Amino acid sequence: MSQEFILSGRLTRDPDIRSTLAGSPVANLRVLQTRGYRKGEDWVEEVEGFDLVTFNEKLITRVIQPFCSKGKRLRIRGRLQTRSWEDQNQVTRYSTEVVIDDLRLLERPAPMTRSSTDQDAA
Repeated sequence: MSQEFILSGRLTRDPDIRSTLAGSPVANLRVLQTRGYRKGEDWVEEVEGFDLVTFNEKLITRVIQPFCSKGKRLRIRGRLQTRSWEDQNQVTRYSTEVVIDDLRLLERPAPMTRSSTDQDAA
């Protein structure tokens, strides 16, 4: 049985890009998604946060590292994964995150501008 999880939202902080012990890159992101609905006469907004992770080197180096920063709007397709571990008090903790299969920027990247020295040379 396969699952697919799709969400869009804004990054709450810059991506955290690190390396595993084997030297492979891993990126951790957090996205907030806002959902609004009517409750009687009032408009209610709910905000939910999602932790995201990817080990896809191409995605990290070609999209996440150069273009993703706090506040950017993203559309993510992936799958849910729950991890468990024991904390320092031997209590089992759980964390559910989205493992990213595909990530799309919902805003165009800012165009690269030429510096004044480049313009002088042209």
